[in-house]
Amino acid sequence: ITGAIMIIPLSPRAEGAVACNETHNPCEDLLWKGSRCRDGFCTNPFQGGCLRAILDSEEYNGKYSSDDTGTMESMKSLRRRLLSRPRVCNSEDGSDVVEQGLCVESENEYTEVRIYSQDWESSMVMAWIMQILYSELLGVPSTIESGVANKNANFYDESNRMEYGSSYDASAIENALNAKGGDCTMYKNGVDEQEYAPCAHLVMEIWFDGYDRSVESGAAEALKLVGMVAFQGWHITKFSIKRDPSLSNHFGLSGEENRRKLAETFKRPTTWRDYCTLVSTKNCSVYDGVAKRAPAEDGSEDNKYFSSGLYTGYFRVTEKNDCDANPTTCTGHVLDYPCGWTSYIKQQTWHNKIALESDGNETNGGYTYGELVDIWYAANATKSDVIGLWFSPDATFSTFARSDSALTQVLLPTTSQECLDNRVDMAKRCDPDATEIDLYGDSKGACGENHVTTRKMAVENMQSNINTHANPKSRMSPAYDVYEAFSFTSVEINDIMGDWISRGVDKYGFDLRLATCKWMTENLDHIMKSFVPPSHPRILVPSNNSALTIAAFVFSAIAILLTIGTMGGILFKHQKGSFGRATQIEFLLLLLAGLFMVSVGSLLLAIEPSTGTCVGSIWMINVGYTTQLVPTLIRVSTIIKIVKDSMKMKIVMVDKKKMFRRSIGISGLAAIYCLFWTIFDTPHSENSLEVTGDQNEFGETIVKLSHYCDSDSDVWFYASFTYQAILLLCASALAYEMRQVPNVCDVRCFRNFVR
Repeated sequence: ITGAIMIIPLSPRAEGAVACNETHNPCEDLLWKGSRCRDGFCTNPFQGGCLRAILDSEEYNGKYSSDDTGTMESMKSLRRRLLSRPRVCNSEDGSDVVEQGLCVESENEYTEVRIYSQDWESSMVMAWIMQILYSELLGVPSTIESGVANKNANFYDESNRMEYGSSYDASAIENALNAKGGDCTMYKNGVDEQEYAPCAHLVMEIWFDGYDRSVESGAAEALKLVGMVAFQGWHITKFSIKRDPSLSNHFGLSGEENRRKLAETFKRPTTWRDYCTLVSTKNCSVYDGVAKRAPAEDGSEDNKYFSSGLYTGYFRVTEKNDCDANPTTCTGHVLDYPCGWTSYIKQQTWHNKIALESDGNETNGGYTYGELVDIWYAANATKSDVIGLWFSPDATFSTFARSDSALTQVLLPTTSQECLDNRVDMAKRCDPDATEIDLYGDSKGACGENHVTTRKMAVENMQSNINTHANPKSRMSPAYDVYEAFSFTSVEINDIMGDWISRGVDKYGFDLRLATCKWMTENLDHIMKSFVPPSHPRILVPSNNSALTIAAFVFSAIAILLTIGTMGGILFKHQKGSFGRATQIEFLLLLLAGLFMVSVGSLLLAIEPSTGTCVGSIWMINVGYTTQLVPTLIRVSTIIKIVKDSMKMKIVMVDKKKMFRRSIGISGLAAIYCLFWTIFDTPHSENSLEVTGDQNEFGETIVKLSHYCDSDSDVWFYASFTYQAILLLCASALAYEMRQVPNVCDVRCFRNFVR
């Protein structure tokens, strides 16, 4: 558990553990109501949401119910909501999950949040709590990042997989930083490990300085406290201290005078295959109290140090334990971590003169995570003395906490800042070229370990991606606020771990899911008050502007019909010759065409916006407004010029075709402007959201949703409004100048038109 080194331990189990078939289906009895038998294993009954599944059970039937007089109305509303609908879907849910009604698509369109589970149980619990919080209480799509291809730790996984991935992999945060809009779904994680790209926005449990590079490079925010106190360091089985209390501290371990004691007390663990080959007189063909049979022929069990009900484990004296043959070099056995994890055992044993040595198959003599767990279980089964590194909170630690096999801390020299500054470099721990000084370091760094307060971390741009998202719905996401508010204590995690261990049905599958969700159900009031931001969760409700919309639609339709009717009547009279030559019907038709386009544009704005209606409205209104006003402006300005020149006894020549071409040309410029607007910044429908103080029957804050047309740049609209304002100003100026113009038809009509 260290720096930028990624840890990939062996998962205790990768498949569903509760078997079933057509004739024997114990799924609901052993797991929970809703679990089905599929492909020989029981499915996850929490696929549609664990809170609703638990609240719907007989055990929790009265919790937060309407009959519960001690429950606040908000919690009763929350219960109704959880029971009325499943969780929100995430990117790992297939279409079949939606069709079965196990999840609903997010109406709020929040960006999916991916949480790094890492490779130990308490971290996985933190990630699951966040996933449940997001998916079931807040409607935020959320998935779990294991960090390793084909490893799944999604809480809602159908087959209850709880697979251990990697930890302290900084690339997951860096990939989230570089994802467009923070969208981790852009990484197509296939089955090929070389193509796999881990991506995570959040890490909820950090023990050591493993993400310094991410923070320093700006990929991650500064780490924040979670509130949980953790410890990793030397531990010894409790019954060993009862036998010899001196083993509980370095005074009883160090020095040549304790070498033989350590060698005789701490024997070497033996794999199943080695026991059958080297120890068993009948090669495990007959049960001898240790092994019921030989390990599987496929070799999958050869290196196991413990197998429940099949192999108790065995600790034996080897040549390294023989102090008669090797009086100055004999050693007892100590459990050391695998490569990649933080361990100072070599520095501590060397400089404190503690005759202990780890004999695992790792480069550094350490053991894999799965092997370490097996050895602690073997120590419990055989009551053999074991000493070595472990950590808490943790499942194995919780398993034995109330027994004689409890993992008890060993007291080493007091930790100081000077000691911490002189620790060996973890990157050299498994380096084949490491020197003696690299491995054992300075005596100043040989102290014990401190308790640590766990921390959490978010990708640096998580909050900014939410606040600047192009979609206003996505900008309402409470994901970052929940992360900031989240805290957890050691007491709370130990409660979950204890419940998990005591269940004993499907340890590495459903059991931890149940323990996690039961804790959340029982503490739902605390969770809603402490972690959920004000005015959340929210629900979108269409804005109730139906009366105004209908009125606008009706008036626009009436304007269109009147314009068409007027145009038809004029054309009919023109064909009959009812209009005189001075009528200039071309300009009149341009005016009516402009009015028709503006009316159509108004109608398009009155209906539900879409890209098509938005584009159509800007064309109709801008081109129509130009076609409506410009020909009239040109005619009236010409009349004013004629009147003014006639007063000076000047002859005025009027070219009607030129006037008409100018009118059409200016309308064409308006059309070209709309064309550029459409090509380079297409108008589209946007959402307008108004957060109200009202709530629905489920306690969700109502957000009124309406729509309007918009472009990426506001310059287009400003230019359009400015152009229309200029046309109106010009018309107003001409109307003012027409005070001295005779009361001819065009002048009289223009005055009324401007008014």
